[in-house]
Amino acid sequence: MFEHDPVNGKSFKKRLDFLVFVALMISATVFITGAALQRSKVEALESLSFLEAKEFGLPGYLIVDVTDLLIPDGDMGAIGPLPDGSGAIMFKEKTLNNADSQEKEPGNDVQEKLNKLQEEYFNGQDTAFQAGNDNSSGEIVLEEVTPDYRVHEVQQGETLASIVKRYTEYGISIEDIAKANQISNIHKLNVGDILLIPTSKDNVDVVLKELLKRRAKAEEEAKSAPKIETRTYTVQEGDSLWTIANKVNLDINTLFGCNDLKNPDLLKPGSKLRIPNQDGIFYKVNKGDTLSSIAKKYGIYIEAIAAANSIETDAVLIAGSEIFLPGAKDLSSFTSGTSRASGNSGSIGFRWPVRGRLTSRFGYRRDPFSGRKDLHTGLDIAAPRGTRIAAAAAGRVVHAGWMGGYGRTVVIDHGRGYRTLYGHCNSISVKRGQRVSAGQVIATVGATGRATGPHLHFEVRKNNSPVNPLKYLR
Repeated sequence: MFEHDPVNGKSFKKRLDFLVFVALMISATVFITGAALQRSKVEALESLSFLEAKEFGLPGYLIVDVTDLLIPDGDMGAIGPLPDGSGAIMFKEKTLNNADSQEKEPGNDVQEKLNKLQEEYFNGQDTAFQAGNDNSSGEIVLEEVTPDYRVHEVQQGETLASIVKRYTEYGISIEDIAKANQISNIHKLNVGDILLIPTSKDNVDVVLKELLKRRAKAEEEAKSAPKIETRTYTVQEGDSLWTIANKVNLDINTLFGCNDLKNPDLLKPGSKLRIPNQDGIFYKVNKGDTLSSIAKKYGIYIEAIAAANSIETDAVLIAGSEIFLPGAKDLSSFTSGTSRASGNSGSIGFRWPVRGRLTSRFGYRRDPFSGRKDLHTGLDIAAPRGTRIAAAAAGRVVHAGWMGGYGRTVVIDHGRGYRTLYGHCNSISVKRGQRVSAGQVIATVGATGRATGPHLHFEVRKNNSPVNPLKYLR
């Protein structure tokens, strides 16, 4: 039989008490953890109910600042127990109802307005947000923003009367457009001119100020030019004026105007070309020439000539000397080319390379802002980006690639001194040296290079001089 040991009995009791204590601690820990999880769940539901604007009534707490109790007045270094009954932090329970939450939480109101904006957006409503609107109530104000003017490019056959009819919703007249754009002759518009169309009668004077501002800026830019500098380019095997213009990023007319080229089609490898640092031509001064007369003849500013050549605007020119005319083109080649074309226009015919709207013709145009006169060396035919471009006649591709301001360009040699140029292409589908037939797709319409929108710049050249394509198109 086992004998009862009183000492062992006491030890067993102590162990039992300890196990009970541990069990109670574990139970308390589990209870506190569960309560915390439940509280987190309630707070999450509270956030969801706020977003969904549902009714809720959950307890919240206000924190009271008791900094003064922590540090007694006049004793910034005191450290010791807090006064009896003060408490470091006091909590006050407050039940929040739905009305209180809307009053205290502006997020509900903002969320509703954002939902409204989203609904209007997906419904396709054209509503603009007027930023910076001073609204003391804090509400978001939605207002339609109307510009002061619309930009309009004059198309073939348009008149001020037809343009007014097109913008009839603005309630403006022919006189309003004429005043806003300083048009002296309301019966004469040039294709390609840019007009600013006021969106109301009240905006006429505002648009006029904008026009004068643009004109002053354009004139300032046109009167400036970098100092002329040149370098020498050695012609390589396989070079042509088209490929060289691409390499040096200059207009091909600049190469004509800066070099004495008896036969531009026969560039001998090893020969030298003078390459300026900007578009323009070199001009040999004739007896009696002045900067004023030369500037007027070529449609450029005296200040630009003076800046490029580092001379004064009132400088006396010496006959036989050479000066550079920035931005000018060789008028003699255009004149002779046109006169030769008129006698041979029946010898060859070209088909239209693309179907579209003729937006700008061959000939001199005056910029409506800068007032400069410039020769447009081809036709601009507007068409959607990607529209197929066809060869105007059978021939051999002599250039297919980038060409300065022309962007992606194709040039086709048709023989007998005739070539056609297709500029601003989006993509090119032929290669240099390839033979093409009339009507064969060679490229697509784009806006590469110096272009403001998708269109084809089409040129016809006779002996490398641009001529009027309308004399040859059938």
